[in-house]
Amino acid sequence: MKTGYGGRIRYRTTTALTLAAALALPLVLSGCEDHSPVAAPTSTLPAKDSSPVTDPQPTIPAYETELDLSPEETEAVEGALVAFEGYIATINRVFSSGGKDNKNTDKFARDGSLKSLETEAQTMRSKDQYMAGNYKFYDVQIESVALPDSDSDDDAVTILFCTRDSDWSVVNQGEPLPSVSPKGITMQHVVTKVEGEWKVANQYLRSKECADA
Repeated sequence: MKTGYGGRIRYRTTTALTLAAALALPLVLSGCEDHSPVAAPTSTLPAKDSSPVTDPQPTIPAYETELDLSPEETEAVEGALVAFEGYIATINRVFSSGGKDNKNTDKFARDGSLKSLETEAQTMRSKDQYMAGNYKFYDVQIESVALPDSDSDDDAVTILFCTRDSDWSVVNQGEPLPSVSPKGITMQHVVTKVEGEWKVANQYLRSKECADA
């Protein structure tokens, strides 16, 4: 076994599971089981300061995988994880500002994830809402890595992770984060490489449970 970043052991998965439901606003999570993409989450920090916030420099978070990664696949995973962490930081910055600090939303996002991010930011501005709390991730796992030979197909890495829907909530400006019982859910992000850049392309709610969250 190899040790990965953060001192954790890397395992590898041998199969890619089907994409399930989307990353999630509370409305989505309260609905019935579904397997379609959903909007990105919103954050919960009080809107005390309207000045722009600088995103932290993304790093490679610790992860586990049961896949027997080749050097090329390991490089792809690390590039995808940097984009993943950058995307989470963007979500927290944009949504904690009530959608007002929406610069560079495409730095780590594309396709469905970028559309969800921008749509939710616009909705927050129009409703005078913001995300209280922080959107966090735990127990990151690499489920699949695809490095197709054809130039017509994009390199892709599928990331699973746990999060708690009690850590954040979209509320009206001035309201605090509601106190609710912690509940872990499993999310899935698909990160693709296009023209040399890794970005989160789609997000799904994989399961309404996550033991390690």
